[in-house]
Amino acid sequence: MHAIWRLLLDDEFLEAYEHGIVIECQDGVFRRFYPRIFTYSADYPEKVLLATIRNLGKAPCPRCYLPKADIPDLGTVHDTKKRETLARTDTHVKDGTLTRIRKWIYEAGCVVTSTTFDFWLLARSWTPTSNAFSDRLSKFGFNPFKMLVPDFMHEFELGVFKAFFIHLLRILHTQGENAVNTLNRRFRLIPTFGRSTIRRFTQNTSALKKMAAWNYQSLLLCSIPVIEGLLPEPYNSEIIEVLFSLAEWHSLAKLKLHTDPTIGLLGSATREVGCLLRRFKRVICPDFSTKELPSEEAARGRRQAKKKAAKGKVPLKTTPQKKEYSLLTYKLHSLGDYVASILWFGTTDSYSTQPGELEHRRVKRFYARTNKNLAVRQMTLLERRETSLLRMARRARISAQRLGGTTPTPVPQGHKQKLKKASTYVPFSESEALPYTTPEQHHHISPSRNTSLHLSSWLSTNRDDPATTDFLPKLQEHLLGRLTHPEWSGDGNEFTAAERFRLSLKNHRMYVHKILRVNYTTYDVRRGQDCLNPRTHSDIMYLAPEEDASHPYSYAQVIGVFHVDIVNTAPGANPVPQLMEFLWVRRYRLDPTWRAGFKRKHLYRLEFLPDSDPDAFGFLNPDEVIRGAHIIPAFAYGTTEDVLDSSSIGRLPRDGLTEDEDWRYYHVNFFVDCDMYMRYVGGGVGHYQVEIPEEEQPPVASEEDEDEGIDSPIPESPPTAPGNAEPLPDRPRSQNSDKSRSDSSSSSAGSDSSDSEGDDSEEDKEDSDLDLGPEDGDGCLEEEVEEGYAPL
Repeated sequence: MHAIWRLLLDDEFLEAYEHGIVIECQDGVFRRFYPRIFTYSADYPEKVLLATIRNLGKAPCPRCYLPKADIPDLGTVHDTKKRETLARTDTHVKDGTLTRIRKWIYEAGCVVTSTTFDFWLLARSWTPTSNAFSDRLSKFGFNPFKMLVPDFMHEFELGVFKAFFIHLLRILHTQGENAVNTLNRRFRLIPTFGRSTIRRFTQNTSALKKMAAWNYQSLLLCSIPVIEGLLPEPYNSEIIEVLFSLAEWHSLAKLKLHTDPTIGLLGSATREVGCLLRRFKRVICPDFSTKELPSEEAARGRRQAKKKAAKGKVPLKTTPQKKEYSLLTYKLHSLGDYVASILWFGTTDSYSTQPGELEHRRVKRFYARTNKNLAVRQMTLLERRETSLLRMARRARISAQRLGGTTPTPVPQGHKQKLKKASTYVPFSESEALPYTTPEQHHHISPSRNTSLHLSSWLSTNRDDPATTDFLPKLQEHLLGRLTHPEWSGDGNEFTAAERFRLSLKNHRMYVHKILRVNYTTYDVRRGQDCLNPRTHSDIMYLAPEEDASHPYSYAQVIGVFHVDIVNTAPGANPVPQLMEFLWVRRYRLDPTWRAGFKRKHLYRLEFLPDSDPDAFGFLNPDEVIRGAHIIPAFAYGTTEDVLDSSSIGRLPRDGLTEDEDWRYYHVNFFVDCDMYMRYVGGGVGHYQVEIPEEEQPPVASEEDEDEGIDSPIPESPPTAPGNAEPLPDRPRSQNSDKSRSDSSSSSAGSDSSDSEGDDSEEDKEDSDLDLGPEDGDGCLEEEVEEGYAPL
């Protein structure tokens, strides 16, 4: 690698680096540019090569000399100070140490693995490799270790959280097969969100097969309602707190626009994650005798069988071995560097490895279309064919424009139909025209009149349904309120029966629509859109009434999307029919007995209003919808039949429920994406500023972890080699080839599978999780995953 970089960092580049290069810009002005290297995005194995250090050595970090034994102190004051005082530099290159060691190897014939070199290299995990960046750019003051920025995808999603979740599965296996089966069933019942934010989970999520980074991200964001109740107290509450803190840290670290408050929150979240993981290791883990997962045991068995087959021996049957949770991983240590990296280089999306990893999808798509024989040749032909088709389509589009404009794409028009009794939405099989609208509009509903309900007949058919009680008076009240004061919809008790009677619906029909698209501005001042429909994405959020200061938002489930033509016959009113859009919704309410929020580390809990409450069903102006909400069932509390009468038209069909059931409680997943998180934290630059109520301070927990390691002395300089710290002699002290030893042997104790990126050691004691799913998405994805979208 460094040989290639020496070719790139040639004399011509150094000349430009020092004196700049003059380039004519697009506006015709000549400007002088100075090329600079700010960041280098890479996973840990590549960072090891770039930093010329030993893989998982005594000082495994490519940015500092922090000893591996001190990694669990993440977030403490001592840890923060060590990162500053032990920052990695290339002094061993500048003082000639590396030059002399390389001279011994290449001229004196010393063995590279000799323990003689460990005297100077082992403590700081150096290797006798010449660093191209130090050799070529050090004279300009360039620090090659500072450019090795954290890698969010590999270090957190495929590192810290993956290791924690795998050990959580081991704990669940100790509770019996039923706990794991329940976890799989709950994950399968998680509703999707957005086009690809949360996708449908597999039937056997706990197997962790063919898992990419986005799979682990989805597991983290949705795991709290799934894990809840699977373990007895106090383990349940302790693990929920850890998952909440990990999800909060994930949201903060992934923000694409930071402010001073969010940077402060990220620092606090890092301290909490370190404290809670230490407590999890010290308090929770010893109470469970955890062993290998079935997939881990099978992977180890295959490795052993391969080794014995090479020696001509018969492989023996494997049994699960004991597995412990380890905090001695570089990936955990890297979490403490995110605040400094964001302040110095910008948000993590600027130097993420995810764009490069996502390109793997393109190759996998071609590979799936080959017969696996000479696959590279077939993939090349497929790529060339795709490129040719794209060029042909581009030429056809340009020709059409030259001939007088583009030909509009025909929009399929559905036939006019009447809905059945139990339907308040357009079936998925029916098409509905939804032409393009500008993103400046708040929402978009199709103007189609293909599907309608005759209101009198429909109400007569459903007269015994509690969902349709006072349907017409409530609708008239809602529409009159919007006509009288468009800025708000009213409180529902504003007009008399005579005033409502003067408002009529043309042809007495309501026109039903398939979807509602809501445009909104994200926290980072970008455009966002949620596509809502009663079938799959029916939950919405809107501002709570001003008199309710306990929570900033209200929540509802969209039962139907409608528009009507109204005629107001009141004196002085406009008699011309007006088109008005509205949503028929079933409302949630916050559970008053549940204490939630960021300080208590609990998601907000909702429940449906009972059908006896007059506000259980109502109407909402689409303009009031902020965006879609991700409402997840609180599986631990089971279902209920007491909220709504059986077989009501107001109950939408959902997986896991019968016709007369609802989940007793639901959780608001405000970690589903960064924009949603910022709406509850407050301070989003692109958001309408909503007052966030001050949370109650929970009981103060034990903070013994916060003081761990603080009293130990902080070294003023990087650690030195053992023994006499005298200058390096011109000749080695011993020409003998001492017993060679790899650095991994001195650091393997306590390292878990999540810390061995790319380390395919075949030692039996190294239980890597190779078969738990490829880290970088190396595996055949499901059809919907390849498309990148969840089902509508």
